Amino acid sequence: MLPGVASLLAALLLASCGSSPGTPTTTNRPAASTSTISSTSTSASTTTTSTTVPPATTTTTSPAAALAAAKEQWQQGAAAISAVQSGYWTRAAADLSGAAAADPSGTPGYTAAAAELDQLTTVPETSQTATQMAEVTQDTSSLNTFFGTPGLYS
Repeated sequence: MLPGVASLLAALLLASCGSSPGTPTTTNRPAASTSTISSTSTSASTTTTSTTVPPATTTTTSPAAALAAAKEQWQQGAAAISAVQSGYWTRAAADLSGAAAADPSGTPGYTAAAAELDQLTTVPETSQTATQMAEVTQDTSSLNTFFGTPGLYS
């Protein structure tokens, strides 16, 4: 790493967190659903780092609340850049899986939708094979039907 770059990155991280070293911070997000998705680009003269944290998932296991939270993640993921979409999909899958585990009889389709969301997170952003492209098309079509969002990811 170039001299000074580590200091610059640390300063940017602290500025984005609104905290200084040794200062405790609090969050309303459940620890299990907190993750950071980062991207870094570097040119000969500058380094730019951006960090996006998708909104936290629901802490309730009510099927209706979990579905609403998962649908919101699905919709927000559609508006996000592809580099961070998997964070939204992971949260949506967690919402659906949590509700399905708490109330299996009241959550038809939740487990299958969660599995499709998880599968989408494993497909590379670029250089997809024909099979992977077909899986993405199938999964997004099924999820658009499940969430009632026709054409959202088409």
